[in-house]
Amino acid sequence: MLAGNSIFGQNDTISEFDLYGCWKMKLATKENGIKKWIYVPCDISETGNSIKQFGIVFKAYNKCEFSATIQDALCPIIYERVEGSWTYDMKSGIVEVYYPKEFQKEFWDTLKEENPELEIPSPRMKTKFKIVGLEDGKMEIEKTTPNNG
Repeated sequence: MLAGNSIFGQNDTISEFDLYGCWKMKLATKENGIKKWIYVPCDISETGNSIKQFGIVFKAYNKCEFSATIQDALCPIIYERVEGSWTYDMKSGIVEVYYPKEFQKEFWDTLKEENPELEIPSPRMKTKFKIVGLEDGKMEIEKTTPNNG
């Protein structure tokens, strides 16, 4: 017998394993000034398309896949599927998603040469959010960083 996760407002802990798989953004809400996003599992048939539309695949060994925006002089906006990394702190519910270490290396190297005082972390963080609930296949998050691409 299968049962869905029901962890909203409970003391149950969301494990890393609960997050594995493809998630796509369903909707965004704002309650008491706090912006929240609801993610739902992707259908297997739509995994590629869902990632292009604000989705992410959490994998084992801290690997993940997501769509990254590439800007180019010829094509101003191109989406590229990349494999990054992620961390999850079970106590705080915080997830951090990182770009691949060498992602757009030439761009960042040039920027660093022109601005030596800049500290550019590698790998760069894509996003950071807090999971506030997981129930009936829906994951509710609060974003703690602005969109970084």
